[in-house]
Amino acid sequence: MLNICLCDDGALQRAYLKLIIQEYESRSGVRFNLSEFSSGEDLLEQFQENPTRFDLYFLDQRMKNITGLETASSIRQRNKDCAIVFVTASEGPGDFEAVSPLRVLNKPAQPAAVYEVLDQVFAALSPGYSR
Repeated sequence: MLNICLCDDGALQRAYLKLIIQEYESRSGVRFNLSEFSSGEDLLEQFQENPTRFDLYFLDQRMKNITGLETASSIRQRNKDCAIVFVTASEGPGDFEAVSPLRVLNKPAQPAAVYEVLDQVFAALSPGYSR
């Protein structure tokens, strides 16, 4: 089962992304474990306890205190295999190259783009899977 992290300081943004993922679950018949965080600090606290807990991270770039890029940098130091997707309203893809994101999506994330990410990550972890 795919473990997904949603990290955005905006509750509405997290709810919107969660809704898209739940729609994907309904359409494809798969289930994911979703965890939500309202800050990079809260996420990294959990990450320190288990660096391989999540297979996929959806990170907002602009958050209070530490940014999504700073959060991703900390994640990459201890987990090179997870997929990181930035969901942002401003920066271009080149700003994130240092942490090797799978994708950079513009807010609001479009369902088709999120579905593509889920297909790609799920297929990589479950050979032979197709939606």
